[in-house]
Amino acid sequence: MNILFEAALREDSQQTTAVPTPTLGPWRLTTTDAVQIWGACRFVKMGWFSAHEAMALVDLFFENLNPLSPILTDFFASHKNHFYLVTQEPLLCCTILMLSSRYHTLRGVGGCSRAFFIHHRLWQHCQHLLLRLTLGQEKLSKARTRNIGSIEALLLMSEWHPRSLQFPPDTDGWDSDFIMTHLDARDPPTSDEEIPVSARWREDVVEPTKRFERMSWMVLSSALALAHELGAFDPNTRFPKPDGLTGIDAEMYLEHLDLRQQRLPSLLFVYINVLASRIGCTSPMPSNADISVPISLQMSRQRGSREWVSCMNSWINITKMTNSTMTELHPLINAQTAFDTTEQSLSIVEEKQTLIAIWCQENMNSTASGTAFTDILFIEYEYLRVLVSSIGMQLVVQRVLTRDNPHSETTIDHSFIERTRRLGMTGREYGFIEEVIEGSCQILEKVASLGKTGALHYLPMRLLFRTISSSIFLMKALALGVRHSKLQEALQILDRAIAAMQENQQDDANLQSHYAALLHTQAARLRRSLESSNPSPVQPRARPHNGSHSNTTPFSASHHVTPGQGDVASGLDLEGLSNFDLNDWLSLPFDPSMAPFAPYEGDLGPRLDGVDLDLDFIWQLPP
Repeated sequence: MNILFEAALREDSQQTTAVPTPTLGPWRLTTTDAVQIWGACRFVKMGWFSAHEAMALVDLFFENLNPLSPILTDFFASHKNHFYLVTQEPLLCCTILMLSSRYHTLRGVGGCSRAFFIHHRLWQHCQHLLLRLTLGQEKLSKARTRNIGSIEALLLMSEWHPRSLQFPPDTDGWDSDFIMTHLDARDPPTSDEEIPVSARWREDVVEPTKRFERMSWMVLSSALALAHELGAFDPNTRFPKPDGLTGIDAEMYLEHLDLRQQRLPSLLFVYINVLASRIGCTSPMPSNADISVPISLQMSRQRGSREWVSCMNSWINITKMTNSTMTELHPLINAQTAFDTTEQSLSIVEEKQTLIAIWCQENMNSTASGTAFTDILFIEYEYLRVLVSSIGMQLVVQRVLTRDNPHSETTIDHSFIERTRRLGMTGREYGFIEEVIEGSCQILEKVASLGKTGALHYLPMRLLFRTISSSIFLMKALALGVRHSKLQEALQILDRAIAAMQENQQDDANLQSHYAALLHTQAARLRRSLESSNPSPVQPRARPHNGSHSNTTPFSASHHVTPGQGDVASGLDLEGLSNFDLNDWLSLPFDPSMAPFAPYEGDLGPRLDGVDLDLDFIWQLPP
């Protein structure tokens, strides 16, 4: 009997070796396995959505949103890897679902309302996980919040914001409105009149933008702190292997963790420095930091790896160039300079323009065309071009405001008005205005093309802010002076960008739709005011026969210039402007707010970018 029993055990052992038994970790997940995994998810058990809807939200995120940002790989786009997303990456999983529900509507009855509900609940849970992460309240489970996925989730939150940030925060017991319920003499007067456009601009665009910028600054700071804690900046650091993970897929997941760790320093450097320059805050990662894409990533053969490496190398370079350029040129913005000093400053700006052009030649051609990475670099390049040229335009305006009497720039009198009516602008100086117009139009044209492909519907906020600032710089440059043909071309591009933003809005509470509506009003005012200044025929100024020409000599009083002809043209030096015709020149009466940058500072410090630029000259135009 013992012999027969041992023989039976030996036969069973051979059969077990031929057909391996399942382990704790899945070997190859099918769609059915993924449905079972999502069915055990807390959100599905609570009835927020079904397992199939959860998978659909993740699929739509990787189909529509993820290609527009270099943060995540496509590892979790595969259903067979959803096990690790659900069980090992709680904050990343919740963030993906939260953002996807913001931009996608569920099928079936009440899909739109359910999407609003799901998005709000998921954002509340994200806030709970953020609080745990900030206070270090780690659970004793395998679903840890202090991991690489949480850093990536925080980066995603800086790209796309939840809907609730569009509105003021919830009130609490410390709100002063609960203390003084009756009107007081110290309260501002109430008005039943229609809200002016300038107030709508601040309420619908500026304030939501600042809320998102503050949130982005805090979550990126947390991401940087967590990255240092996990050793993401140490190439020799190996992350501990999560408990209970076995099998081939587990080894692939662990290898992918190493890949994600190597990508983090480059991502953090770019996102933190781009935001710091936008809000006017000192970056915790200085531009001289030794940040580059690791060689192991450059040699990787994974799909999309070469495009990512090429994009990040170029993005790091232009980010460092932006930081160094702004550090050097920022003191020139509010400086009260004489003519000689202005000429020196303009030479510095021209040197920066040359460096930017060289970067474009070296990097834009090396990036694969037709990809989202190309669009990122294209907009960053054009915006830096606009920003640097705007500083040149600022120097020209400041020279006018401080000319002859540098101590009376705040006194609005007859001499001030006459001085500003004769800008004495040279062809060299007007070249900065043309650069601003050209670069801004390139960005707006790109936005219009993204609207045709549908990508504008999912545009990251980073690119939307570039669009907003570019449109403002464009309107200021047009107001200073432009040819009629160039005005029509620029306004047509602006109209196409506005139409694209209005057609690709997520909902009626979206910042993009609010800005498009207000921009339409601003552009209409600017168009009417500029076109109404169409001049009567004017004889151009005769050039000296001996070839000598002063760069700043205004028009002679004997030459008639109509008041509507644009006050810039009344002092414009025609030297260097080919085929210039005064009959083709339009501009608005000069206003100090036409300067690209206001003399005040942002909430967090001096800022060269943002939506709170001075637009008084627009608000004062007739409706």
